[in-house]
Parts: sequence; structure tokens; C-alpha cells
Amino acid sequence: MGNVLTTASTVTCQHTPSPLPAPPVPGMVAVSSEAKLKVEGKPVLVETSVVKSISGCPNTAAGTPCTQVTAVQAGRAQKLRAGGVPVLLDTLKATTNAGTLAKPAPHQTKLTSV
Repeated sequence: MGNVLTTASTVTCQHTPSPLPAPPVPGMVAVSSEAKLKVEGKPVLVETSVVKSISGCPNTAAGTPCTQVTAVQAGRAQKLRAGGVPVLLDTLKATTNAGTLAKPAPHQTKLTSV
């Protein structure tokens, strides 16, 4: 069971420092969603919500910075859908052009799914 991700969730690349610094957070994925399903007034995320650009990845000295989410590998709900598409959960695993995403912070606990 995982918490559903919304536009209020924090989704970052693996190079983002922990704990998260004050905004603007480096390595933040520019999430957006037009899903009609909302949690606490925020639209839920689906795959097209996170296959987006990444801003400010701090991996500049050690190599190539993350600039784009390239593919979602896991973390799709098996039963809960928005517009016929599986919503994303806090078990999200995805690749970027230079690594992977960090474990997302859902910032809500009202809606969960398998």
C-alpha cells in the first residue's frame, strides 16, 4: 500500500541533499497534473506528470546533472486510476538522464492504494 502522489508532493533526483534544503530545492522535478481526481484539493500524479524536466541538479562537479525524467519503472497503482491511467504512489521508481529519482515525499496520507 502506498500514499498517492499529488502536485503537492516533493519529487527529486537522487543527487538532492537530505534533508531537503529550503526552496528552491535542487534537483526538483517540475510536476504538473490535470487529473480530475484530487486529494486535499491537489490533482493526483500520473506517469505524464513526472516525465518532465528537472531543475538545479547538484551533480555538476561529479558528472552530468539530471535534467529530465526519462522513464517510470515502478510505483503505478494497480487499482486506482485517474482518467483511465494509473495514479503514482510514493513507491515511485524512475530513471533520469543521469541517474534515478529519490524516494518521493507524498505530503498527504488521506488516500492510499495498492
